[in-house]
Amino acid sequence: MTEWPRGLVDYTPSGPPDEAPSPDEDRDLNRLHLAARLLGHLRARGLSTDRAVRRLREADRALRSGDRAKCTRLVEDVIAEAEGLLGEDAGPPGPAP
Repeated sequence: MTEWPRGLVDYTPSGPPDEAPSPDEDRDLNRLHLAARLLGHLRARGLSTDRAVRRLREADRALRSGDRAKCTRLVEDVIAEAEGLLGEDAGPPGPAP
């Protein structure tokens, strides 16, 4: 799902949804959007996402400057951090007691 987040971010696939994505679809930008949504979810649950948000902003700058390799690496790190935070957050939404 994090490789090609079709339907999870704000874009319409260029081909049928159950086929391999078209090379025209911007995988890096879509994964960046997915990571931003994950961080928004975590923040809404009261978890600290400041460090991940800073790295996501750096990934966005890298993508805009054409450094896709750096963007991909940073987004991978952000998604891994988000997954770790989700694993730590086994309680109900809201601040910890």
